[in-house]
Amino acid sequence: MLTERDYGVVFEASPDAMLIVDSKGTIQDLNPQAVAMFGWSREELDGSPVERLVPEASRGRHERHRRHYGEAPRARPMGQGLELLALRRDGATIPVEISLSPGRLASGQEHVICTVRDITGWKRMRQLSRAMVTAVENERKRLSRELHDEFLQYLVALKIRVKLLASEPVEKDREQARAQIAGEIDDAMRGVKRMVRGLLPPELEHRRLSSALASAFRDIGEVHGFTVHASLDRVDEELDAAAALALYRIVQEAVTNAERHARVTEATVTVRSVGGAVIAEIRDEGCGFEFDGHTGLTSMHERAALVGGGITVDTAPGKGTTIRVTVPAVGPVDERGLDRW
Repeated sequence: MLTERDYGVVFEASPDAMLIVDSKGTIQDLNPQAVAMFGWSREELDGSPVERLVPEASRGRHERHRRHYGEAPRARPMGQGLELLALRRDGATIPVEISLSPGRLASGQEHVICTVRDITGWKRMRQLSRAMVTAVENERKRLSRELHDEFLQYLVALKIRVKLLASEPVEKDREQARAQIAGEIDDAMRGVKRMVRGLLPPELEHRRLSSALASAFRDIGEVHGFTVHASLDRVDEELDAAAALALYRIVQEAVTNAERHARVTEATVTVRSVGGAVIAEIRDEGCGFEFDGHTGLTSMHERAALVGGGITVDTAPGKGTTIRVTVPAVGPVDERGLDRW
């Protein structure tokens, strides 16, 4: 049987932060993990109301919940409790999950053992998982649009021309119709090849981001008459496969948005290795837009976040748009700093 001293050892050694709180909501004891989590010393928290660890805006509500819990205390296991915010000494808040276990001390005093777990990492992983699902869904939507807007139109046109060819009595006209059908089949094949390259550019399989981007820019020029002025450094050794694909997709989407919405016929793209990161900048002199932090750029932000990167946007109505994507480098980097930007 465990002694009181044994329980004390368990309390001190627990990997989770633990607090002992009496029926009045006063902290009676805390373990080293609680000291590390909240930033206050034992002396500062001992004897303090537990609401001291709750953000000010939530203290009244927390006190009401605590009093209601005290009327009929019961064990509440981790994972079945409320997800709350805890307040650190430095004023920062952290998401936490709390389990409660009521009981009595050896003196007979009622108390509750509060086990507090920082779930910042778990929440981050959940957000990234959602971002991955969203990115996949957006990719499916993009492919669906391309199939509908381009490939399906070719097939409909071919069906009509084949019907007309069957009823064409003049041999010369039939030959012209056959030649036109052959040309449209070639166009459809080129469209399919572009879509296949869009799914996974073969250049990226050989770690050639600059080649993959150059190919994408040629495609958008041939199909839409949109010119991309590109200055692309060889950064392949500084990006892993996931980061290279994310950067490719982000630049591709930014250029496509410029072609569709900026009301211009050209844009400029630069890719550089700068101070431990690979930075891509997509700039157009178009109509710009009222930027609220997320409009039209959600998928780009999500892709960047998945590889530890970030995006900044500089735009305003009538002022053009500049999108800068920063992705951490994993190989040799340019140590000359940010002066080139």
